[in-house]
Amino acid sequence: MKNKMIKGMLIVFSILILSGCESLTDGGDSGTTAQPISSSSSVSTATDEAQVLVKQSETPVNGVAAKVIKVVDGDTLQVLYQKKVSTVRVLLIDTPETHHPRLGVQPFGPEASAHAHQLLDGKTVTLELAKDGGRDKYGRLLAYVFVGGKSFEELQLASGLARVAYIYPPNTKYLDQYRAIEQQAREKKIGIWSVPGYAQADGYHPAVMKGTEAYSEIKSSNDQTKNTYSEPKSSADGQFSPDQNGDCAGSIKGNVSDRGKIYHMPSDRYYKVTKAEICFKNRDAAEKAGFRAAK
Repeated sequence: MKNKMIKGMLIVFSILILSGCESLTDGGDSGTTAQPISSSSSVSTATDEAQVLVKQSETPVNGVAAKVIKVVDGDTLQVLYQKKVSTVRVLLIDTPETHHPRLGVQPFGPEASAHAHQLLDGKTVTLELAKDGGRDKYGRLLAYVFVGGKSFEELQLASGLARVAYIYPPNTKYLDQYRAIEQQAREKKIGIWSVPGYAQADGYHPAVMKGTEAYSEIKSSNDQTKNTYSEPKSSADGQFSPDQNGDCAGSIKGNVSDRGKIYHMPSDRYYKVTKAEICFKNRDAAEKAGFRAAK
């Protein structure tokens, strides 16, 4: 009898121990809290269920602070730099177009622009300027951009909304890590990588997306713009506003940058790729408004 009682107590004791071990290993549904994530941990930036991680970045030693004034698109922004508004073209990445006068809106361009707005609107960013003077052929500052302790380029790449592009030494400091993040997004087939052949080494190819929802939406938007656009009436001083793509229907284009007020004739080399902020009927109107001819 005594032996039976001891044996029964041992069985009960064993069950209690096993139950306790299970609760420790499973966590169960008893409200056990997860371990906190440190501020130096990676953060997810993917726009859908596929996740690509971007690590916190060290603030560049030679970085300069600048206030974001306007997000132009997924890879271009305007900042207050050295007491002037300057346009910044982000280094080493390229996002689909949203305002291009010839290409129009490309699939995933609006998403890339929206993500840039989400990350940058109203923020103070750190710019790491390009080594070779920091400007492109359009006079825009070239820089790596950091926001909230993270690389803006990496955040766009990780979300599948940009590709690595425009690689010109000596501005290749972060090239390897950008490519590594781009590769992760490609493997997960998110964003621009969701349709094979859309993003290629020479740019974006919307035609391969025919039949997809993204292509249909963008084509409809572009067709509507073409069908509804008519040249605005000019004011008494020969000025009128450009369309939503920065085009002037063949008239003189004027834009303002840190180089001053500049106008571009239709015969100028960079006329087609220039996004106008104001249009002019003739040279006289542009010059009276304080604009000078592009060199």
